[in-house]
Amino acid sequence: MSAQAFSLQDKTILVNGMASGLGQVIAQACSQRGAKVLPAAQPRQPIHGLVHCVDHALECAVADLSEAELTRLFHSNVVQPVMLTQQLLQTDSLAPNASIVFLLSTAAHMGAKGQGAYAASKAALLGMIKCLALEQAAQGIRVNGVSPRADEAIWPDVANSVIFLLADASRWITGTSLLINGAGSDSASRSQMETGAAA
Repeated sequence: MSAQAFSLQDKTILVNGMASGLGQVIAQACSQRGAKVLPAAQPRQPIHGLVHCVDHALECAVADLSEAELTRLFHSNVVQPVMLTQQLLQTDSLAPNASIVFLLSTAAHMGAKGQGAYAASKAALLGMIKCLALEQAAQGIRVNGVSPRADEAIWPDVANSVIFLLADASRWITGTSLLINGAGSDSASRSQMETGAAA
């Protein structure tokens, strides 16, 4: 496969949550691949890629979780990115064959003590990815996610995975989330999340 398949040249990428640490890393990586990176939608600017980097964590056992805390977390991690996606779809702001990428976590797939609300919010996005991918298939819009473990050291690898999902190299991939957990080292992921870290 040619390097061109991984290029973002002449593509406009909206990074939702670009002010976050991981958001900045992803935005910089996209720019280095030739993309025009935006922190928000602009009028009459077709968007070729939408990356959701909104990620709020909460360390709290389910037995101690309040309804207010759960509501706030779901609004930040689920409602905000989903409603932004809906807005862009309704206004035809996404270009043909656009790619949407959500930020999940290994917690969505395996769970962790004290991370019930966080894991549930990320698992909700996994369900949304699968349904939205089916709904947008006819329009050629792909919808995927990345599920990294809680480790800032792998942020460049997360960014590379996002670029892969945004680029033409992944044009046949939709409705899934890439696990980025250190070649299957789930025990390392679980250990980090049990200390209260959040991807």
